[in-house]
Amino acid sequence: MKKVELGGQKRPIRFSYLCLKAICNKLGLKLNELNQLGTEIEHIGVIAYFGFKYGAKKQGEKFSYKISDIEEWLDNEDFSKINEIFEAFQLDQPQGEGK
Repeated sequence: MKKVELGGQKRPIRFSYLCLKAICNKLGLKLNELNQLGTEIEHIGVIAYFGFKYGAKKQGEKFSYKISDIEEWLDNEDFSKINEIFEAFQLDQPQGEGK
């Protein structure tokens, strides 16, 4: 599982089925609108929050943060952290079989 250093420590990040469901519910998106994730600035904190929440869950770690906490961490970092989060998101997506 990928880890991203944010908020002063390396944190597991995972985008599972339940994570994607929570992201869609929070942002009011339907499954066929997943391609819209990341098109709005507000999406970044939500995507990161749920990725870290479900990463912690998978590792059996406590997670007691809010979206605003994650956004504050992101604000204190350079934009490369956002790229790392989106990279992790891409890695967790199902890959198509050979063309």
